[in-house]
Amino acid sequence: MQDFHIIQALCRASLSNPSQAVIRQVERLRDALAKEGNKAEAKKLSSLLSSVDKTCDMAPSRIQRSKVLFSGEKLTAKTPVPVDKETSTPLAEILFPEELPNESPLLNHNVEAAIQSILSEWQHFDKLAKIEAQPARSCLIYGLPGTGKTHLALWLAKHMQMPVVLARLDGLMSSFLGTTSRNIGNLFSFSSKYRCILMLDEFDAIAKLRNDPQEVGEVKRVVNTLLQNLDARKDFGFTIGITNHETLLDPAIWRRFDVQIEIPTPSPEVLYKLIENFMAPLKFTEEEIKFLSWCIEGGSGADVKSLVQWLKKSRVLNKGDAPDLVALLQRFSVLNAGRIDPNKKNLLAHGDEDLITTLLSDKRYNFKKKEIALLMGITQSALSKKLAKHKDAGSEAAYA
Repeated sequence: MQDFHIIQALCRASLSNPSQAVIRQVERLRDALAKEGNKAEAKKLSSLLSSVDKTCDMAPSRIQRSKVLFSGEKLTAKTPVPVDKETSTPLAEILFPEELPNESPLLNHNVEAAIQSILSEWQHFDKLAKIEAQPARSCLIYGLPGTGKTHLALWLAKHMQMPVVLARLDGLMSSFLGTTSRNIGNLFSFSSKYRCILMLDEFDAIAKLRNDPQEVGEVKRVVNTLLQNLDARKDFGFTIGITNHETLLDPAIWRRFDVQIEIPTPSPEVLYKLIENFMAPLKFTEEEIKFLSWCIEGGSGADVKSLVQWLKKSRVLNKGDAPDLVALLQRFSVLNAGRIDPNKKNLLAHGDEDLITTLLSDKRYNFKKKEIALLMGITQSALSKKLAKHKDAGSEAAYA
């Protein structure tokens, strides 16, 4: 078909910001071409239609928000990613909405409420526009390693149905003078050219304190470059920074983010839910999950996952001759000393009597003797004897 390449280009441009009307007209053109025998051309239009953003399936208000909040060209799998000119290493990877997590992160109630307030801004963009109030354009997520920061950031991107330009800033660092600043500039120019969310992981690798006496002048110039690019990107898309070491960040960096969210270690309630989720398809009793929550309290989501994975392996390897749960946690505390609070590690490592007494006196978890006996694989009478013996030994020591 003569001049079809022009028609194809027009269709591609129209579908870059798709509406149901545009999609319908392209479908009609495809069907007409196929009916006339132009099967190759019809196939090309079918390919364009299949790559249309999923945003058309979303509510009309969300489509309008995407158009206003995100400007630029459409990012595709064929879009070349900028590279370090010295090493040819890609400066980022592209993640498309279908690759992002569907499961919302398990968070403490206060953090969940804060996240919902951000989403509410996007959902009510039209109302905010009437009073000249812009929704948040940038977000800094910080907290201890393994608390789910990256998962949260990717889930937010999934909600917005936008591709993610994911850059780990330690990968932008170069030993060549000036190359790091150039890499930062190229990364931001790329992300501002396309409709996307820019996600900056390991943010502290570059956004360091400029008054740190250990850092040389080049690092200070790099931080200035980063600040300038963050300022320039305020009118393009959405930017998320992620760090485990917020205390290393330059104070000026904090002011560049509209929202700053700390992800704390999971609360006991969240720990319980995490253990339940990770445990599938195995089944644990309520008292077992409560005890596991007590043991791993203060740990991160990653610590919980490691614990559950270890228990799954133990269940399989010790099938038919599995130790009681307390004995298993005693082994785990030796193999994973850094994942359990030192005080609880000591309780697990020494006599059962101290552990039993501590569990019974814990006001938050409110363990009962029956539950502890089941956890230890003994009867309640045997448990009472242990406690009585421990009490008598303590009395004797007091009068010695």
